[in-house]
Amino acid sequence: MNPLRKIWAEGRTSFDAFLSIPNSWSAEVMAHAGFDSLTIDMQHGMMDFQTTLNMLQAIGNTDTVPLIRLPWNDPAITMHVLDAGARGVICPTINSAEEVEALVSACRYPPRGFRSYGPLRATIKMGPDYAKMARQEVLVFAMIETATAAAELEAIASVPDLDGLFVGPYDLSVSMGLTNLADIYDPKLKEVLDRILATCKAKNLIAGIFTGKMEDAKTLAEWGFNHVSHTHDSAMLTEIAKAKVKFLKNLP
Repeated sequence: MNPLRKIWAEGRTSFDAFLSIPNSWSAEVMAHAGFDSLTIDMQHGMMDFQTTLNMLQAIGNTDTVPLIRLPWNDPAITMHVLDAGARGVICPTINSAEEVEALVSACRYPPRGFRSYGPLRATIKMGPDYAKMARQEVLVFAMIETATAAAELEAIASVPDLDGLFVGPYDLSVSMGLTNLADIYDPKLKEVLDRILATCKAKNLIAGIFTGKMEDAKTLAEWGFNHVSHTHDSAMLTEIAKAKVKFLKNLP
C-alpha cells in the first residue's frame, strides 16, 4: 500500500515539497531530508520526461513517496509517469467532472479505466502483482485552482475512484480576482477552503494544498488538510543563498 495512505489512516498529516529543479542529485538530497513525499513539478518545473525518470530513480533510494504534478490532463503523459514508478499524480486546471473522469480513467486499469498495461519500472519497484495492487498504490488528485472548479466542487468530488482534491491557492486567488494571492485568511478564499474541506470529509477524499509559508503549513494541517505541500526546491535554495550572502557581506 502507498505509505501516504497509512499516514492518513492514522489521522496524521503528510508533508511534501515540490521539485522544480531538473536534477536527480537535488531530488535525492530533498528526499533524504525526510519529507513524506516529494512532487516532481512537470507543469511549472524545468524537467522533461527523461529528467523526471532520473528524479524518480533518485527519490527511489529513500522512503519518500514520489508524486508528479502533471503538465496537463493528458492520458499519454499520465500513463507514462505511472509506468515509470510515480505513486500518484496531481492534475492541474481541472474544471469539471468530465475532466476528472478522463484523469481517473487514464490512471486506472480496465474495467474501471483505460490505462494501458506496461508498468516497466513500476513493476520493478512495487512487484510483479503491481497491476492488481495499482488501485491502492496510485493516488489521483484533481487540482482545485479556478473559480469554475470551486463552483463545480460537488460534481468534481463525486467522480468514483478519485483519491483527493489539491488546492492551488495562487491560481485560485487570481481566478477569483483576489488582491492578496494565497492569503488563506482572506474571507473569500477561506470560504472556498472550508467548502473543500467539508466536501472532502463528506466524500471521504484527501484534502491537499500548497503553501509558500511555513507558518501557514501548520495552520492548514490544524484546519484539516491531510496533505500539505510547503514550498519548492528553487525557493528554498534562493532563501538560503540570500541569507548566506547577507551574512557574508555584513562581516567586518
